Amino acid sequence: MRRYAVIDSAQRPHFNERLARLGIRYCSLFDGQAESSLTDIAPLLVEYANDASGSELSGEIERLGVAKPAVSLLASPLSLQDLALHFRAFHLIKVPEKGGREMLLRWYDTRILPVWLDLLTTAQQKAFLAGIHQWQYFDRFGDLREWVFPTIPSEELPSLPPLRLDQDQYARFLDACEPDVAIAQLRRIIPDEMRRVPARNLFPFVSMHLEDSRAHGVQQLDDHVQYLLLALYTSGGFRGHPAVAARLAKHCDQCVEPFPEWAVALPEDVWQTGSPLWDVSSSEAIMQDITAWQQ
Repeated sequence: MRRYAVIDSAQRPHFNERLARLGIRYCSLFDGQAESSLTDIAPLLVEYANDASGSELSGEIERLGVAKPAVSLLASPLSLQDLALHFRAFHLIKVPEKGGREMLLRWYDTRILPVWLDLLTTAQQKAFLAGIHQWQYFDRFGDLREWVFPTIPSEELPSLPPLRLDQDQYARFLDACEPDVAIAQLRRIIPDEMRRVPARNLFPFVSMHLEDSRAHGVQQLDDHVQYLLLALYTSGGFRGHPAVAARLAKHCDQCVEPFPEWAVALPEDVWQTGSPLWDVSSSEAIMQDITAWQQ
């Protein structure tokens, strides 16, 4: 059994150069694709060497996994070239837009990986995990997780790549990715403040309030972000303000004033209904809200 790592070097650019200096064997999973020239940010399949360089690599990869959601650890009997060839077949997936267009899938980002694995059908899982005997990954918080392989009937035929997502799978995939898209936008708007919120608090807090805004009928990303700014600047306290409570009591479609116009015209005291999350992100009340939402 051979040991491998998959590194999303878009989150650690030029990691291929580090591997070259260590004399470590690797393959870019962009080879043979339209992105083949982007080796400095490509997903890399790395084989552990059975020598001192392999030990050094192990420590470096673990530190990267703790710092960034960019590392999977695999066990497979396949050769480096064969396993790389296998993964390249899943570079693109077909989604139910415009009659089944193809979309690049960044499954090697470990924020996306568990979502991806969970929504696959039995036949799709069998295709994607063929030849892999163990899969561990460092999650968005730097914790090492292991994917528990499901029992797949031997008579179940694998799907042929590129895999095609149906409407339900695609909707689940987009919904699961939306918190990270919103967080990326918030980091552009208030970068200094966002850096002060611990990741273990930020993601569930944003997910919880994003779910609230969806329930109200908000659909556009910019509107979600406006809702989330209110939540972040008040630690969620804005929901208790009479003007907000009256609005959220109805679905967006039942409101005369469009959401963006309503949000801009809110009275100033809405922003004083709570302290910013970055000042109180470890408070017991907030953690209780997050815990209750997660359950």
